[in-house]
Amino acid sequence: MHAFAKAEQEIKKTGVKNPSLTQKATELSHYLEQKAEIVLGEKSLRIYRNEALKLSDEDEDISIKQIPVIEGLCNYLGYDNYQDFINKTSLKSTEIKSSATKKAVKISPVVKVIIAAVAIGILSLLLYSYTHRQRWMIWQEDHYVEVEFDAKKYGVNQLKLYKEDRISSFLKVEVTCDTTFFNDNGSPRFWYGKNRNKELELFTDTGLHPETGKTLKPISGYMIDKYICVD
Repeated sequence: MHAFAKAEQEIKKTGVKNPSLTQKATELSHYLEQKAEIVLGEKSLRIYRNEALKLSDEDEDISIKQIPVIEGLCNYLGYDNYQDFINKTSLKSTEIKSSATKKAVKISPVVKVIIAAVAIGILSLLLYSYTHRQRWMIWQEDHYVEVEFDAKKYGVNQLKLYKEDRISSFLKVEVTCDTTFFNDNGSPRFWYGKNRNKELELFTDTGLHPETGKTLKPISGYMIDKYICVD
């Protein structure tokens, strides 16, 4: 719900006065694909929203099985990760409820500590379950390698869901003017993109640049003449 609200504001900035639900879901879908390399259609996002609307308890939350989706939506809202979202939104909610009920209800410090400990324990178990039932990989110089989930060591932005084709066939390569850039049928053998230093890099498959997250483009004669076969 929070993500859809922000999506509405972002779309309004482009001049659209009353964004439709599909437009808002599409905005979120594009963000997840470009920034987190997650392919999740706008229809799935609308389903998640509808499930959230059915909840009778405002403290309940829907179940999203893919942790990268959760992390991506949290990043869209400006939070570092799901834990940061939980901590900060829970704090705001607690402050509002406390202000309204502090005169009527008093909770002893001991009970507060017990409640906090139980909540942290449950959250830790949920996060452990999410992160350890998936396989993960990170980009390492010119290829992807499989790793254990460790957000402190790698950072959430580095960790990506394990994909066999990325491990086996997605490589950054060095080419020369003598390299064969196209297959016999004219289709490209390489895709290009620029790194954070604006340097051209070539890869052996289509997809997103592993560092910038931008969509790679198929190599063309123009790019070869301009950047590779330079006299």
